[in-house]
Amino acid sequence: MVKIGLFSLMGLYDRNTSPASVLRTTVDTVRMAEDFGFDIAWFAEHQFTNHSICPSSLLMVAHCAAATSRIRLGPAVLALPFYEPLRIVQEAAFADLLTSGRLVLGLGCGYQPYEFDRYRVDSDQRHQRMLEAWDILEQGLTSGVVEHRGAIFDIPHTELSMRPFGLAMPDVYVASSHPAVVARMVRGGHTPFMSFGHRGLDAARGFRDLIAERWSAAGGDARRMPLAVQRYVYVTDDPEDARHAARCVRNLARAAVPLATAQPSKDGPFLRLMPLNDEPPLDDFLDNAVIGPANYCAEKLHQELEVLRPTHLSCFAGFAGIGRRETLASLERFGCDVIPQLEGIVELRDDSVLDAA
Repeated sequence: MVKIGLFSLMGLYDRNTSPASVLRTTVDTVRMAEDFGFDIAWFAEHQFTNHSICPSSLLMVAHCAAATSRIRLGPAVLALPFYEPLRIVQEAAFADLLTSGRLVLGLGCGYQPYEFDRYRVDSDQRHQRMLEAWDILEQGLTSGVVEHRGAIFDIPHTELSMRPFGLAMPDVYVASSHPAVVARMVRGGHTPFMSFGHRGLDAARGFRDLIAERWSAAGGDARRMPLAVQRYVYVTDDPEDARHAARCVRNLARAAVPLATAQPSKDGPFLRLMPLNDEPPLDDFLDNAVIGPANYCAEKLHQELEVLRPTHLSCFAGFAGIGRRETLASLERFGCDVIPQLEGIVELRDDSVLDAA
């Protein structure tokens, strides 16, 4: 069975878009997702560009903890190389308390050179820093004590004043295919988290197979490997609205180019977006995302879930450039008209509105 999540990047489209409106729409989508029985609400964090206005996903977890009561809440992801481990273990423990044990952790190593430069972190050490910080985070959350001697971090015996909720590690999802990181997932029974991207099902299946290969190489059973897949989703009956959503997905693909450079081309915090060198036509972005009428979206998702066999589907359902009303209407259509068509594949929380209906 596949559990459903909602992913929020919280991008700022242009100078006419208010950060306050992005925040308000994000919180409203999380509330709506809870009403429809979604299992997790995920929050991205990025720095220094309009790609995302959220610099701290745990702040969004804390904010939405007070606005919800059932849906689990998590960062997607904490870029661990940027954090002082003792700080993040206490903040994660406190977030778990604020959510009454609903915290889920998404972990990653970061990928934007500009962020590494501004935080004065050597990107060549990102996997090593991530793995050490991960060990410290797990130690603190499961014992309430940290003591670590590593190649990067040296922490004397430290008892945490903030005791984690239940002294247990939350469920962990990890956005990396690096062999050492995959091996760490295997040891802990954690869930790989992959993005479907904009290239289509064949490319996604290839990436899934790569993770499964490395899972097996680390001693795991690839047939039982958990997997979270992130998917662009937008439900609309209007063809022009659908094409606009595809343009927004194309903008996300274009943004990946400057974000991969040490000095991205920007106007203030706004990335300058240029066509990709191998950019496909707009129709390809439309076809490769899950964009269109409810029946079409349900059929496409059904096919992809059957092929990829994930245990979690994260729906990236609020693109920068799509208005608040359209974003909420799309999510409502997804909850009312798409999820019921995935019966037998999708698992919803027992206390959800749909289950009570």
